[in-house]
Amino acid sequence: MWWSDEEWAELVDPELCGMCADAHLPENEHSILLATTEMTHIRLVRNQAHPGYTVVILREHLTDLGELDAVQLSAFWRDVQRSGRAIDRAFTPRKINYLVMGHRAPHLHCHVFPQHLEDDPLRNVDISDGPVYPPDAEMAQTLVALREAWHALA
Repeated sequence: MWWSDEEWAELVDPELCGMCADAHLPENEHSILLATTEMTHIRLVRNQAHPGYTVVILREHLTDLGELDAVQLSAFWRDVQRSGRAIDRAFTPRKINYLVMGHRAPHLHCHVFPQHLEDDPLRNVDISDGPVYPPDAEMAQTLVALREAWHALA
């Protein structure tokens, strides 16, 4: 059963939105800030079961791609594409999946989810794989590699 009207109203309320509250922070419970553009915050997800996994979060609180005008939509997808290219440059995955969902966290964001040679291509994509939480030093190296790739693509 879908969220009740009251639950959904609470989830979409920008005053209660977790992404609005912490997407801009250098670190939060789920991720580390990789880069910020005029349109988005790009974050390295702490669960690195798929090395390089990032999420691109719209800075404005909107819940659906349909709410963006053409200029905003283009800028959002440009940031998503650049994030994918940075992951490709830093990790050379076999494929990158781009997932826009938002049924649990209705703030527009895109999971940029690399698939590597050791991943099963016949298995459904699951952003909760793992979890694999690398040591701080390894996360720092990943962040440096992705930031270097991100800036090289400017």
